[in-house]
Amino acid sequence: MATRSAHPLLRLLRYAKPYQPQIWGAIACSIFRTLFDLAPPYLIGVAVDVVIEQEGSLLARLGIQNTLTQLLVLSLLTIVTWGLESLSQYGADKLWRNLAQTMQHELRVDTYNHLQELELAYFEDRSSGTLLSILNDDINQLERFLNFGAQDILGFFTRVFAVGFSFVLLAPGIAWLAMLPIPLILWGTFAFQSRLAPRYDAVRDQAGLINNRLANNLSGIATIKSFTAEAYERERVYQESNAYRHSNQRAIALSVAFQPMLRFFILLGFVLTLYLGGREVLNGRLSVGTYGFMVFIVQDLLWPFTELSDDVWLIRYRRCLHFGG
Repeated sequence: MATRSAHPLLRLLRYAKPYQPQIWGAIACSIFRTLFDLAPPYLIGVAVDVVIEQEGSLLARLGIQNTLTQLLVLSLLTIVTWGLESLSQYGADKLWRNLAQTMQHELRVDTYNHLQELELAYFEDRSSGTLLSILNDDINQLERFLNFGAQDILGFFTRVFAVGFSFVLLAPGIAWLAMLPIPLILWGTFAFQSRLAPRYDAVRDQAGLINNRLANNLSGIATIKSFTAEAYERERVYQESNAYRHSNQRAIALSVAFQPMLRFFILLGFVLTLYLGGREVLNGRLSVGTYGFMVFIVQDLLWPFTELSDDVWLIRYRRCLHFGG
């Protein structure tokens, strides 16, 4: 595997080098899926423009003069868009999930082989429960990242670029105000991530301890029974499990406050777009269709920023990628 000094995502990309054709195909499908998913708000804005402006609409300026024909064209474009979105989603899900299963299998086997080659001194300082947590829980989290997180990250950048470019193109005077909350959202996102990381590290370490306790007790069940130590061992398992529960509660207490707080930053961008865009319409500098599109799509520009840290966290703290070899 790659060296420990590199970022886990870079190590993952190097590890996945044999699967580049499949990865590029999955990336392309994910990008097209996001673009087609963004198309309906654009089509709604054009439809509003057709109904209000009629012969002066965007489609009329493109050469389609009849209003009913314009609506028919929009209806056909909607059907095609939804079909292509479904097709690209099918391709993305199939490619990413097959890749996740393959890499999960190979990474678990490679990690186990690497563990077998380590000196005995390495195992003296680590519990078997912690190592089992790496071989099972961490690698399963990597599968989750490839199944969902990779698509979310690609969708995030595609969505932000496409919507941001549209804002600048359609209403450059107010686009920067709609994007004003983005630095605040990014700050809040990664500030929460940095505070959550130690708490989730504690949860993961406690999971290793309870795994170790259960594994030792199950393998030594005959000894426990011979010494009639069932009550004593039950109490030890209770204490370890209770400590794991409290570790999770500390992480939950902070994580559930994350999105409600950032929702106010998103509200700021929405209100600015709603008010300033409406003022531009009243002054005749912005069409009603464009205004409707901007109000409808602004949350698609801002909300993905709140989900970015979850996807980064999934890969950042995967210990299975921290082994050398």
